[in-house]
Amino acid sequence: MSVDLDNIEYSASMISVKDDEYPLHRAAREGRYKDLNTLLDSGKHDVNKATFELVRPLHESCLAGHFDCTALLIKHGADVNLPNIDGATALCDACSSGCIQSVRLLLQNGANVNPPFLLTTPIHETVLKDNWACLKLLLEYGADLDKNDLHFGTPLHVAAYKGHFTSGGVLLQAGASPNLTKTHQTPLHLAARSQDFDFIRLLLEYGADVYAQDSRSFTASQLVPSSTSPCKTFLLDWERTPKSLHHHCRLVIRSALGPQRLKHLTELQVPKTLIRFLQHYVE
Repeated sequence: MSVDLDNIEYSASMISVKDDEYPLHRAAREGRYKDLNTLLDSGKHDVNKATFELVRPLHESCLAGHFDCTALLIKHGADVNLPNIDGATALCDACSSGCIQSVRLLLQNGANVNPPFLLTTPIHETVLKDNWACLKLLLEYGADLDKNDLHFGTPLHVAAYKGHFTSGGVLLQAGASPNLTKTHQTPLHLAARSQDFDFIRLLLEYGADVYAQDSRSFTASQLVPSSTSPCKTFLLDWERTPKSLHHHCRLVIRSALGPQRLKHLTELQVPKTLIRFLQHYVE
């Protein structure tokens, strides 16, 4: 079998030309701050130049977690809300990388915490990585607790599917609904399938409907794979046992307050005992 050396050289040349076509992208992706600064100061490069997938240099630096490059690009006028071809903004990428400094900087510079999207949102990216520090920051800026993406459903669905207990607790404490559905499945159905006892208990304590049925009319207890699993025993017991007035009062008051007031719960002029009662976090 013969090898066409001319074609090999041509292909290599094309790769080099392609790399040179987006020098800002490459410098931002690789975290080369000095090179990026030189390129931007030259005035020859568009800070918002897009690839064919609509990826900008700011997307690259945020996804790679290079805070210094992200700050430099914003200083030179990078648009923090431009989406790539999938609808992901730089904030989505920063949340995916888990770089809280970049997340904070983007939000301070006008990044939309609830951007129009095609596949994902910043809060979903954060929960996927179980980065609860970034999650709390997004919630401070008004992230939609119950926003649906096109794959998992709500952020709480993501937490239940991935078994991310801490992020799930942050979402529920902030007022996320445990009973919204994606393809007729609640987060409790997902936790039951994976036999995640701690997450099942967390969801039930925050008002998950143990009687909710999926598209096949199965409840969470019926979805637990093992008949001898502690999860099935716990769910069946929860179905049969009436809940205390203490439990119902907490859920009713939290529902009446809503996410906006729950976010500022510690600022309410009420006894600390009542605040602790309403915050209710299952450890």
